Amino acid sequence: MKIYVDEQKRYEDTKATGQCFTGVGAIGLIAIVLLDTGVIKLAALDSVNKLMVSIVMGLVFLIFFIIGIKSFMELRDISKKIDRNNSLEEEIMEYVTVTHRDELMTLASSGEKGDACSGDLYYKRAELITSVITEKYSLLEESFLDHMVEEIYSKIYSDIVEE
Repeated sequence: MKIYVDEQKRYEDTKATGQCFTGVGAIGLIAIVLLDTGVIKLAALDSVNKLMVSIVMGLVFLIFFIIGIKSFMELRDISKKIDRNNSLEEEIMEYVTVTHRDELMTLASSGEKGDACSGDLYYKRAELITSVITEKYSLLEESFLDHMVEEIYSKIYSDIVEE
């Protein structure tokens, strides 16, 4: 089972990754150029070592820079997914709470009578919410479906105290 990762958090993490890698890569590449042109002088480096340092470190900083740029390019896709998930989340929430509210509240009131233990009741309610969602939205990712079940469950049953 995959754990749901909020797309907004993923967007922020990817943006921070892009900024760090691009910044370190650019500063490193500039430092290598300054070292090769003689603006920065390191006494411990002879011409062979200087060449090796320039090549190896240049490749490392270039890879960092490329990773940063790819992270920035990924932000566009994540932003679209954020919009899509937010609208889908609102749509599912409204569909379930409006269309199936009576059915869900019937199961809520049966829990108040003490017919089943709270663990069994939780699983019955979660199973009902899952079936209601999947009958209309059958192509949801499993992690997103689990997230929606938890959100709807807490919205509907939060005011009911189970013993």
